[in-house]
Amino acid sequence: MDAQQLTRQIYWSPSGGLNEILHMTTYLWLFIATVIFAYGVWKHIVLWRAGKPEVCFDKPVERTIIFFRNVIAQAKVLRSRRQRDPKPKSIYAAWMHGLIFYGFFALFFCTTIVALKDYNITDLYHGWFYAFVKVTGQIGGVSLAIGLLMGIFRRSNKEYKFSHSLGYTLLYSFLFLLVIQGFLLQGFRLAFDQHAPDTQWAFVGYLFSLFYPKNMDSNNANMIYTSLWYFHMVTTMAFIATVPYTRALHIVTASLNLYTQRLTPSVMLAKMDFENAEAEYFGARDIRDFSWKDLLSFDSCTECRRCTDICPANAVLKPLDPREIILKMKNSMTVEALFPKQGEEEKHFLFENGVITHNEIWACTNCGGCVNECPVGIDQLRTIMQLRRYQTLSLGEIPASAGKAIENIKQYSNPWGLASADRFKWADGLDLPIITGDSPEVEYLYYVGCAGAYDLGNQKVAKAVVSILKYCGVNFAVMGKAEKCNGEPVKRLGDEYSFAEIANSNVEQLNKLKFKKIVTHCPHCFNTLKNDYQEYGGNYEVYHHTQLLSELHKANKLSLPTEVNKTVTFHDPCFLGRHNGEYEAPRKILEAVAGLRLAEMEASRETSSCCGMGGGNMWYESEGGGKIVERRLEHVAQTGAKTLVTGCSFCMINFKSAFQNIEKTKDLEIMDIAEAVMLAMPSDVKNTGSSRLN
Repeated sequence: MDAQQLTRQIYWSPSGGLNEILHMTTYLWLFIATVIFAYGVWKHIVLWRAGKPEVCFDKPVERTIIFFRNVIAQAKVLRSRRQRDPKPKSIYAAWMHGLIFYGFFALFFCTTIVALKDYNITDLYHGWFYAFVKVTGQIGGVSLAIGLLMGIFRRSNKEYKFSHSLGYTLLYSFLFLLVIQGFLLQGFRLAFDQHAPDTQWAFVGYLFSLFYPKNMDSNNANMIYTSLWYFHMVTTMAFIATVPYTRALHIVTASLNLYTQRLTPSVMLAKMDFENAEAEYFGARDIRDFSWKDLLSFDSCTECRRCTDICPANAVLKPLDPREIILKMKNSMTVEALFPKQGEEEKHFLFENGVITHNEIWACTNCGGCVNECPVGIDQLRTIMQLRRYQTLSLGEIPASAGKAIENIKQYSNPWGLASADRFKWADGLDLPIITGDSPEVEYLYYVGCAGAYDLGNQKVAKAVVSILKYCGVNFAVMGKAEKCNGEPVKRLGDEYSFAEIANSNVEQLNKLKFKKIVTHCPHCFNTLKNDYQEYGGNYEVYHHTQLLSELHKANKLSLPTEVNKTVTFHDPCFLGRHNGEYEAPRKILEAVAGLRLAEMEASRETSSCCGMGGGNMWYESEGGGKIVERRLEHVAQTGAKTLVTGCSFCMINFKSAFQNIEKTKDLEIMDIAEAVMLAMPSDVKNTGSSRLN
């Protein structure tokens, strides 16, 4: 058959063509459906616009790339779904949604090609492209049907505790009906059109055609086909019209939310305006205190539970469920809450009315696992921190020990409340260059941090870093006693007012010094100096020590001749990995150590599990549940490694305080990457460094 003969009549019927009036009503129904659809979407836009302003349509190129990666390519959705230990990873949800999305996308593509011809825009519906469209539609329809059946089964699983299972089940069932209708119509045409040129391409439709009796009266056939066609057309238009009023809305909201996704790390919180004399409170008291972008995010939640399944606090049964927090925000986002009548505002306060509780907010470790895992781009971490800000700044509801840490930082410039005069004692005898405002410019300012200055274990790390920098000939200096806490714990605990004072003071001090870059071995210091200080005029090029060590080794300035016969596993610090995207530098420097064997934990890199000390948890014990660090140590034990290496001051403190509580890790060796590097350095340097470490 000539390829150009491959096509079909759009409005076919057994009598030769559908009644003109019947198929012309398609345009009327489409117009009605579009109006209803647009009105429904506009109602949601009105709700979002009630939020505070936020710029999220800048950098269109970068946003378009994100859109294609996460919407068209479904990058996050198609990953294996992390389930709660000890269950294995599940690819069921990935396959389910992949089949639904690409099946729906394929049918939408086919329908668009038909519409282009019908509306006389362009005719692509013939020849080999017609065959391609047919095959695409067959595969897409089957894929969509299978995915929908998988979805119906999954939503009926009570284990996941979906709040709106019925809504999604009805949606899946409606779409399944549309798919079956399409195949029934196609099968009818192939059964009664003896000269159909596309039988071999419409292979699923051909199977459906076998169910129709071939000796049906022509009048009856025409009536049945016309009824099927009209019913399919009307139900299709009904689906379009009802999208904004059903769970199908996430087709719109998720796509828009991913395009407008924030391009800064989720731990970067917007600077608060404390100069506003009219402000009655600070932080998120009710739903109106969130931005329009937040409200859009809340509206995008599909209850998939991925955020909850990766949450380390939830895993040990602490009272935090990231999905529930977003759903509470979504349920609070009503017309009455966003536009309350005068005098009725208090009815919608989140804390005061028990919508959000104290304990769930303070169980968050700021690890960012939920944000990284969310397939529709919801920022659970920023939401929690906005709520925490309100608790701290406006209600004064902060854990007692956390409040003490803040006071210690303000009074003694360290969270332990130790003497400021003792800050540089760790460096006695090291003859370190100290930078002042009158000093000549140095390449690197080594910011030691409070843990490096006061914690015995981290003092060894600081000494190792110094030894390596000296050995490599790095031009660096430290601030000595003049160094102060950068305020990271204060910010994580929600006291943005005190953090602003600390940040302004430190930035003023740092800007008087002459240095090109900053290096620190603590990811919390690294993140604060690199990201948070930008809001206060501190724009610095900041390196984590693993990044600098990796660069020094690549430049042949750091030689590691000594073989180290160890099997180690590396714990990715949240504030280095997920929040700042650095996974390779630590591994590159470990791989450079001869004899060192790296055994990766299953939960590593971007899916790494938190040790439990982030988000200010270093300074208070969140109520309820077990210990996050013990769960992480179980992950360590599963690798069989006898040495745990990390690159974080808080992780080091936490692991060393807990490893003996687990039978499998009671003999575990714990060290920082800098200490591991010292083991591989030349003997003279290593011996000198070892004496300094003690």
